[in-house]
Order: sequence, then structure tokens, then C-alpha cells
Amino acid sequence: MIKNWKPGLPSSSSGTFLPTADDTDDLGSSSVQWKDLYIDGVAYIDELKADTINEETSGAGVTIDGLKIENDGTTTDLLGIVGDYLRIGDAGTFVRWGTPSNLEDCLLVTEDFEVLGLSYFNDNITSFGNILMSGGGVVQYNNDMGPQFGAASIDAGILYETADADAKVMLFYIDESKDSGNNVPAWVFGEHTNLQNANLGLFDEVVQPHLITIENSGKYAGVSNATSVAAAIRLTTATAGTFTNAVIGDIVRVTAGTNATAGWYFVDAVVDEFSVDLDRNWCTGAVTSGVMVACHKLAMMTPKAIYLPIYDAAPADSDIDLDMDGAMALEVTQANGRLYWRANNGWHYVDATAGLSMPKEERVDPDGNKFELGDKVALVIDRINEDGSFHAMPYRRN
Repeated sequence: MIKNWKPGLPSSSSGTFLPTADDTDDLGSSSVQWKDLYIDGVAYIDELKADTINEETSGAGVTIDGLKIENDGTTTDLLGIVGDYLRIGDAGTFVRWGTPSNLEDCLLVTEDFEVLGLSYFNDNITSFGNILMSGGGVVQYNNDMGPQFGAASIDAGILYETADADAKVMLFYIDESKDSGNNVPAWVFGEHTNLQNANLGLFDEVVQPHLITIENSGKYAGVSNATSVAAAIRLTTATAGTFTNAVIGDIVRVTAGTNATAGWYFVDAVVDEFSVDLDRNWCTGAVTSGVMVACHKLAMMTPKAIYLPIYDAAPADSDIDLDMDGAMALEVTQANGRLYWRANNGWHYVDATAGLSMPKEERVDPDGNKFELGDKVALVIDRINEDGSFHAMPYRRN
């Protein structure tokens, strides 16, 4: 029996209490309220989607199955049961990579999570199994901040450094002391599919910073069965096809092997798919388990030297992407090699004998004589510069 029942409140024979008309009668009021309401079934609140659930006292809150919704006049809070976490979605058991996402005060969203407006995070943001993508803007860092890389420690990073206000710089750094000192300060630029997840094996001894570019096809061989019958330039492997794609000038890096001399070599001749001849002896005696890797052209710039790409013939414009002056390369088929550079729309070289190479435009001397093979040439100085250097023109000697 309901206390203080007011006669006239409609009811049905099935025990259902109904208002006199839809959305007309209240059950209690803000001043005269019912106490606890116990329902063994489903509560349908605002099924017509025209009203709201209000709490009359600030901070009192509404609790549904342990989830409390409260507002103190300034902030609306969703409070779960102590020890629980809040999940939106029906993914069932879900474990985040590394750490279960079932900690108190955690929020687990099992599908897309969209935010319209600014988002602020007071701690780390971790993404597992996918990427962080900027669909229509930029990823921006404050001064002296930048992305960093490494699992348990910061091994490498990019930093916009502003300590010197007159010379702000972009730093690319690698910490050699991390990962048991196995980090090498080498930044490699190359085609993604040929470098990703590749154990290059090329830079194990790098100490100084290196900027490296590798040809698109990148590393194409890596074996631990290189052999030699004695101290020799020939390197042979037991793996078919090791040198099928090799060309003169390719880089071969030997890292280990009894009697093997660890170092950098280049291919001087391709024998067959199993063997190549290197530019010098790669071992001091017979080798049975030599470890080596091979890659196509690469170029490096370091604080100690500039390493040019190696060619098996005189370089031409067809060998480079941009037929622009300033290109340089090393050609190794000559006895002592030739250093080539591109200037005035042509390729020129000097070799170990210090010979001169001049463009075709200077094959005719100022007197109109055309130089032929075997002609003797005299150089006549036509200008002396302020720093003491001079310029000379070739003339045919009679």
C-alpha cells in the first residue's frame, strides 16, 4: 500500500499507475519528494525524447549502475565505482599493448574518438599499432622541443635549438651511449622499402656523425659464407644470385671472418652470380665464413671526409637526376681512378697523373689551331689574380 495516496490518481486493472493524460502529472515535487525508488525491471526515462533528468541539489548527482553523474555548478563529473575504469563501447576484454587499460580512473574507448576543439594532455601520448596522423594541419613543437625516438630511452631526436638567439639551428642527434653503445651517429636517406627493417651492416664502426644517401635499390646482398682460397681480391659466396645485380663500383662491407680484413671495398669486376673481384685483397689467407654486405652506390659526408659515389665508367648526365653543374663522382676503371666534376654543361676530370681535362670549346687555341692527338701544347698565362693564382690558355707548340 502506498502511503499518502491521493484518490483520483488513475490506475489500471493490471496494477499500472497512469497519469490522467500524457505528460501531465508529477510524482512528487521539488519540495515534497519521494524517498528511495526501487525498481526490479527496466526504467524508461524520457522515452519520447522531450525532457531531461535533473538533479535539484548541486553536488548530489545521479547514480546509474555505479556510474555517478554530478555537477557542482561549474564542472560535470562522471564518477565510476572506486577501483573501476570507464569503458565506452562493447569490445569485451581489451588489453593495451604493454599495460592493461583496466586501471582506476582510466577511460577506454573501443571505437573512434573524435574531439571538436582543442585537446590538452598533461602526460605522455602513446600510440600502438598505428600512426599519428595530421589530416589538415601541422604537428608543431615549441622552441627547444621536438620528436624523440627510442624504446626505453631517448636514443635519437630532432630538436629546434634556440639557445643562440642569433643562430637558431635544427639539431639531428643520436646518443651513442644508449643501447649499450650500439647506436651509431648515421642518418641514412634512401628508398623506404629497401631500407625499412634492414640490417644494413654497413656502419658498425661509425663514430663521427655521417650523412648517408643510398641508391634506391639499396642493400642487395648480405651473407656469412664468403670464402677465399688465399689472400686475394676475389670474394666468393655459396649463395646463388648474391652478385647477379652487382656492378662495378658497388660497395662491399666486410665485417668478420677468419683471416678477413674488416673494411670497406668496392667491386672492381663482376665474375658471376657467386663471385666478384674487389679493389684490393680483402683477406690475409683462406677464408671460409666471411661476413659481408653489398649495396649499390652511396655517398657520405662526415666531419672527416666526403665520400663520392663510385662509377665503372665516365659519368654522364644520364647517370644523375639533375643535369646541373656542381656534380662530382669517382670513376675507378682507370689505373688510378679519375675524379670527375660537371661544370659549364660538361664533364671534366683529373687523374692520379695530374693531367688536365679541358672542355671541347678549348680544343681550338686562340690562334685558331685545332688540337689533335699527339700535339704538344703550351700553356700561356693570360691572367694573374690578386691572391697569386693564375689562369692559362693552351696554345699549340710548333
